[in-house]
Amino acid sequence: MLQPISKLIDFIALASARLAEMAAAILVTAMVWEVFARYVLHAPTVWAFDVAYMMNGAIFLLGMAWVMRQNEHISIDVVRKHLPKSLARMSDVLLYLLVLFPLFAILSKVGIQKAWMAWKLNEVEMVSPWAPVMWPFYACIAIGLIAFTLQLLAHGLRCAVKEQNTADVEVSP
Repeated sequence: MLQPISKLIDFIALASARLAEMAAAILVTAMVWEVFARYVLHAPTVWAFDVAYMMNGAIFLLGMAWVMRQNEHISIDVVRKHLPKSLARMSDVLLYLLVLFPLFAILSKVGIQKAWMAWKLNEVEMVSPWAPVMWPFYACIAIGLIAFTLQLLAHGLRCAVKEQNTADVEVSP
């Protein structure tokens, strides 16, 4: 039963990573245009800063689940590396399923609510002269948090059933 759910969660992580790739392409395009507009046309854009911080945030949050999926996340193993493998695995199960999963589930709920309210109220960035609508950025935050939360669940369950190298499980692009 774990295998189909795990594959679905891995696919969601991959889809989230693809969105991060699109955000990276948007960021690069916007920054190239800003440099061209500023130094060649002598007409800097009013929106470049907003696009930069929104895309950077989106890249980070949308990419978290895939990084976790590939076991490329930062892990502080000062104590864990000295534990027997079974105890280390149990600590992973407890950490991922009982601490991080509930925490990020709450953060995901808050992210969804924030994106929904921004869409409903047509919220704009108040400190920006461009004043972009904020719901697309908040939606990226919510999607990234949801994907990461699901990946924490999958990772914790994999640890619980002793599946060692989760990055070796193939995910269809």
